[in-house]
Amino acid sequence: MKKGSRQEFLNRDEVEEMIESAIRRHNRRSTIISSVLGWILIGGYSFGLFQAVQNV
Repeated sequence: MKKGSRQEFLNRDEVEEMIESAIRRHNRRSTIISSVLGWILIGGYSFGLFQAVQNV
């Protein structure tokens, strides 16, 4: 670092809080994405099943 530059350090509690916040955000986003993909796959499966039953 350059001489005279200001140094800012984070303590352990702040770092743990940042990590927990990032994990919560990731879990929330992944849950939403999984739900959307699940509904799309269930919809596609149902559509194909109804098409197959209709053609029989």
